[in-house]
Amino acid sequence: MNILAFVIGIVVSIIVIVRLKKTRLEKSRFAYPLLLFTFPFYYFIFAIFGNDYVAIPLEFLGGLLFFVIAVFAVKLHGFYKFNLLAIGYILHGVYDVTHNQLFINVGTPVWWPEFCGVVDIIIGLYLINVAFKSRVREGLTSC
Repeated sequence: MNILAFVIGIVVSIIVIVRLKKTRLEKSRFAYPLLLFTFPFYYFIFAIFGNDYVAIPLEFLGGLLFFVIAVFAVKLHGFYKFNLLAIGYILHGVYDVTHNQLFINVGTPVWWPEFCGVVDIIIGLYLINVAFKSRVREGLTSC
């Protein structure tokens, strides 16, 4: 385990969350979905960088789920949007950590799973919190 990548991932995820909150982009329909949509592209870039053209279609298949989640999340609002995004981010974090067990992309840096995995999971957990806060604001709580 790369502890430095893990710690930097924690710091980066906090910066992303604070920045999106402070600039009010968090309330935008597109901020978190667009961020999730971009994550699979890193693996494409790694495959191209590593001249691993066998990995590109595999990365596309792996990334397809996250593209779909991001597109659907744009169409949703509040509680459902943030829950779907939270699932997407957490699943991507799991994908990062288990990526090398699925297949090897030789261009992927050795520190990437810890870094990106922790970023994804922290943002996903934060979005669960946002979802439940929006549920209370929208009055969707059941008694």
